[in-house]
Amino acid sequence: MVGCSTYSNLAESVGNTKFSEYQTGYKGLKIAYDCWTKNGALDYARQNSSRNKFVASLLGEGNSDLTFGPEIGMAEAFLAKRNDKVFFIKYACGASNLLDDWAGPSSGKMTTMYANFLAYVKAQIQVLSDSGYDPTIKVMCWMQGEGDSYPGYCEEYYDQLRYFVKDLRTELKDYEGGTDFAFVDGGISDSTSWPKYLTVNEAKKQFASESDRNIYIDTIAAGLDKTKLQADNAHYIGSAMLSLGRLFAEAAEPFLSPLE
Repeated sequence: MVGCSTYSNLAESVGNTKFSEYQTGYKGLKIAYDCWTKNGALDYARQNSSRNKFVASLLGEGNSDLTFGPEIGMAEAFLAKRNDKVFFIKYACGASNLLDDWAGPSSGKMTTMYANFLAYVKAQIQVLSDSGYDPTIKVMCWMQGEGDSYPGYCEEYYDQLRYFVKDLRTELKDYEGGTDFAFVDGGISDSTSWPKYLTVNEAKKQFASESDRNIYIDTIAAGLDKTKLQADNAHYIGSAMLSLGRLFAEAAEPFLSPLE
């Protein structure tokens, strides 16, 4: 969920007032982000980063300062209830796949993005602890699978997802407050660019059915289908990306700490 939705025309769909709000950002809902892209096998390049700092959630925190991801819709949804109570840690890599780049050690290998993700999350937790907070990981949001929607990859998705989440829950146990973090997973779109999207989404559904702490968001049923994609036929238009963020926030809400 690195975020490749452009916002150059977003004001046309949300209005100038809302657009200005998204540009200014949500200072009470801070984010630490590190966005990468995969150029080739074991060849990764950082694209956009907050450089180990928590900053306001605002437009321009996607794969470049001209794009954004689900964080804006999530921050907007959490604003009324949870201002100053939620921090986002975002580590993502465009063009990556679960099998080659994110697979957990239970799969029999240690992949680059998995290892780097763990290191980044732990480092940001330490940043919060050093700032006087007592952080707990409540929810992990996962919007990925397009790179696995091909023969030779899609068939592996269910097993790899199971290994991935199991290993992360074990590795991050000290930060979870005694309860496994909830895993909220978004289905990929029915774009013709993803020929095996059904296989990937069925694997996501199957995994979600195995625990009440695994949640599947049916993005296509929610209207985020191929008609809501940019001209690249791959990434959501801005208004759809906002909707995706709100869907993630809605799914995450039940697993967050009760409001006082």
